[in-house]
Amino acid sequence: MSRNSVWIGIAGAVLLFFTTFGALSWSEPQEVDKIVAVVDDQIVLYSDVMSQVGLAAMNEGISRSDLTKSKFEDLFKSILENMIQEKLLLAKAEEDSIEVDNEAIEEAMRDRIRGLKTQHGEAEFARMLQEGGATERDIREQFRQEFRKEFLRRRMFDKLQKQVDVSFRDLQEFKGRYTGGLPPLLSISHILIPIEPSDDLRNQAKSQAEVLLARLKQGEDFAELARQYSGDTGSASAGGDLGYFTRGRMVPEFEEAAFSLRPGEISDPVESDFGYHIIRVDGVQSDKVKARHILIPVQASNMDITNAYSKTLDLAKRIQEGEDFAELAKEYSSHKETAEKGGHLPGLYSPGNLPPAFADAIKKMRLGEVSPPVQTEHGWHLVRVNDDRSALEEVVQQEKLTALFDEVLARMRTRLYVDVRSWEKGE
Repeated sequence: MSRNSVWIGIAGAVLLFFTTFGALSWSEPQEVDKIVAVVDDQIVLYSDVMSQVGLAAMNEGISRSDLTKSKFEDLFKSILENMIQEKLLLAKAEEDSIEVDNEAIEEAMRDRIRGLKTQHGEAEFARMLQEGGATERDIREQFRQEFRKEFLRRRMFDKLQKQVDVSFRDLQEFKGRYTGGLPPLLSISHILIPIEPSDDLRNQAKSQAEVLLARLKQGEDFAELARQYSGDTGSASAGGDLGYFTRGRMVPEFEEAAFSLRPGEISDPVESDFGYHIIRVDGVQSDKVKARHILIPVQASNMDITNAYSKTLDLAKRIQEGEDFAELAKEYSSHKETAEKGGHLPGLYSPGNLPPAFADAIKKMRLGEVSPPVQTEHGWHLVRVNDDRSALEEVVQQEKLTALFDEVLARMRTRLYVDVRSWEKGE
């Protein structure tokens, strides 16, 4: 029941790499590790690149069976070039005396590890590592490296940003380039209308939770009932075990109940957006608790889905008739984090890092347009590609900043010794 269940990013992919891809080969003999690139006084080993291939494949949705030799070679070349760029970035950061906070890196790494353990449960997390032949130390070091690079990149961008100005002429030129389509980076807003189950369905789920609670009070085994009845597929097979978690990891209703219980105590049914939970706390350690739960989900009916769609369609018509998207988002969107900002999603997006339903919806849209209703697991959305001045300034600034960043690294490459060597098997 984690807040961050929609996009887990690199954390899940790293774990999947160790457990799914292990050693990539095509029934060819393994060869001794070798140097595949040299950047100044730094080397890149074949094994360094291979450690990233599975991660990248998972991020791109490529299964092991789909990773043909040709795809592997393309992926390897791309990753090798990225690693060379990273070495150049590190060299430039050192030259400019750019440093990052090691404690911030450690905290980010610990946060990712906690997130994985919460998502999978500690026992399952340990099992997956063992199955992949990895240790928690391996994962921690992988995250340290990734976060160090990311923090350095951010610091470099912050420094370069002072050199980038966006003029009115820049905005006009940008809009002129994309009159017939969309740029590669987008500013996005949305309105979310949730699909809310009827009161009858909620009452049925609550009654089922109360029956299970009564059985627990009569002495039945919590873990066994969780395996039989819990709708949380991520924890049911482990007897509902969620492992240890800190505040901020679970939805508020669940968290409030869990942190109010003492070890061995069982909660009354707790309602959240997911349904009704029965929670048992198994342990407490300073600022975290170890709990398990049984979830009785509340699943919307077809009528509930249709009702939410009708509400979304009505908002779409009102926008077409001239009402302000941002004002309607503030009034009607259930996504609290963005509703107060007129539905604006923070940051910039490429179609590749949008939810698939959003990416499909905007394929034929233009700047300033609003999509028809789009369904995701969260409900029905209206998606807008922003074209107001502040949104376009952000996009154009990022475009110019990326170009400047690439130029800086290109100049760095001409100054340093860079040698890319043969890496294919048998060479």
